[in-house]
Amino acid sequence: MRLFLVSILLFLFTQSEPSERYTYQELPVLNWEDFKGVPPKNAIYFASVNSSLGYTFTSKKVNGQLHVDVKVESYFYPQLSWKKKLTENNSKLLMHEQLHWDITELYARKLRAAFQNYVPKSNPKKEVDFIFRKFEKERQSEQKSYDRETRHGTINDIQSQWELKIMEELFKLSEYAVRR
Repeated sequence: MRLFLVSILLFLFTQSEPSERYTYQELPVLNWEDFKGVPPKNAIYFASVNSSLGYTFTSKKVNGQLHVDVKVESYFYPQLSWKKKLTENNSKLLMHEQLHWDITELYARKLRAAFQNYVPKSNPKKEVDFIFRKFEKERQSEQKSYDRETRHGTINDIQSQWELKIMEELFKLSEYAVRR
């Protein structure tokens, strides 16, 4: 019985975190080969990119002064990103999914900018988490607006407007891109 429970826990633990992920710096441009997941049986869309924001937080006191270091990353998950079988190389659909990835990177840069000027107050961990959640909520809202306004990339002129808007914003925040 104990071995059975350990096996179940091990299975659940290994299923909760995708084994493969890339940062925007490692994989800035997506190809259809990067979409390794299986589409849900009830999927109504032709593709879906799975990306997220993450951060690490450290703090230490130096000469009685609290110093906080926050590292922010954007992540792409190939195993959770999927596409249906396409009859042709659909570059418009790929560009639509690419822009979802670019939006995630945009919010990573916005977070890095916010944390660059962050001065800790009473509870740095709680404050950092609050800031992170605020930007994550904005990112999710922007992702939904993007899909709604472009009708999932099917309105070409609106799609082009979004592409221009996001590229301009990424350029404005290029100093907050991670350099490796």
